[in-house]
Amino acid sequence: MAMPAVKSIAETPKLQLPSLSSLGGIDELSRTGFEFISHSLLGSPLSRELCTTGRGLQGGALLITGAKGSGKSTLSQALCGKAREHLDAHVEVVDCKKLQGKRAETVRQMLQDIFEQAEWSQPSVVLLDDLDHITGTPISTEHEHGPEVLLQQHIAQSLKDVVDEVVVHSSLVCLIITSQSEHSLHPSLTEVQGSHFIQGFARIRPADQAQRAEILRCLILGKSSLSEETLQTLDLTAVAKDTEGYTPQDLALLLERAIHANTAQRGHSDQGMCLSGRDFVQALKGFTPPSLWGVDLHTPSGFGLERVGGLKEVRQQLMDTILLPAKYPILFSKLPIRHRSGILLYGAPGTGKTMLARAVAKDSGMNFISIKGPELLSKYIGASEQGVRDVFQRAQAAKPCILFFDEFDSLAPRRGHDSTGVTDRVVNQLLTQLDGVEGLQGVYVLRSHLAVQISSTRPC
Repeated sequence: MAMPAVKSIAETPKLQLPSLSSLGGIDELSRTGFEFISHSLLGSPLSRELCTTGRGLQGGALLITGAKGSGKSTLSQALCGKAREHLDAHVEVVDCKKLQGKRAETVRQMLQDIFEQAEWSQPSVVLLDDLDHITGTPISTEHEHGPEVLLQQHIAQSLKDVVDEVVVHSSLVCLIITSQSEHSLHPSLTEVQGSHFIQGFARIRPADQAQRAEILRCLILGKSSLSEETLQTLDLTAVAKDTEGYTPQDLALLLERAIHANTAQRGHSDQGMCLSGRDFVQALKGFTPPSLWGVDLHTPSGFGLERVGGLKEVRQQLMDTILLPAKYPILFSKLPIRHRSGILLYGAPGTGKTMLARAVAKDSGMNFISIKGPELLSKYIGASEQGVRDVFQRAQAAKPCILFFDEFDSLAPRRGHDSTGVTDRVVNQLLTQLDGVEGLQGVYVLRSHLAVQISSTRPC
């Protein structure tokens, strides 16, 4: 193999990569990710006993997915750093967002140069960060044959061709890909056709309370301007409890706001700053985390359940299903059975269905997303189901959250009543989201309609 016409290792400046020890709440993900890289470059423990080497890209690529601000890029770069330190691997990092708008031939040539350099310097790790920006899935059905989609399809095929060449050479190269989700990549990269292009999956899920406290601890340790006394006096558990649904990026920005609040109140100190709970309370005032920018959250106005006359039984059910679990999450998490997360409100017009939903949202203090049923329906195949998935993803990002479907009977009528089959597919997607294996942690669903004559009336 000829020497690639790119910079040599001596000429290429060494990338500054983060350390896994500086990241919090991802111990399991970092362990499985590094195991995948080790098996690709060195082989499994059994294969090393049998004197065989790693499989390289014959074992497929590793896909790291997560929402915006969840730390995909930081985690993947830290894994590359550990591979360089412990496996003496050469690292190539490609920021795919910078390749947007470039011609397909230019991107193909760049990919060829990068993988040639990786083969020459093997063992190597190649990171394609935010690959879905240049090989994304079509936004909607009407854009399937647009020029941008054809460009992304061409780039996806070019990537597969370049990887196939590396596989033929049996080179020790490991490929890491990051994207928002598996479905945001072009279907040609994830479809089952021959050997799987992607065989390793790592999903960064929303951090729980303990993970958020650990992330905050690592962020504070990384701030040289903060004194060690901060970790001794600050109640990280209390801050983590008030930041439900926050991503690592949100927590980093919140910490900056807390530092600013402390400086504004006490002034600059040469001995190191010591943050307190009051600084974070001040930082949370009026703060909208970046992960919720663009999410249509409603602030319920009016009154709470105590001002609703009558309806005693309905109010008690709302209290047991939504308000108490939101107030005592740890206690309800220890229940031996799966707790219901939704309520069906039905009755004649004017009986107070919408008023009850807004009253319980007011009392709970949770985020509130209101959806009118017909606004999710689309004439394009698959667009309505995608709209349903997007709504639940928004609710998961904004948790703890109440998701209220108004006029639900227009979205999910009885099965078989629609000759086009659109609402039947929407019903199936709704049932998957409401009754899926993963469950709706921190998301409570309220549905209102005129009568119990819809398809998704199974228990929540």
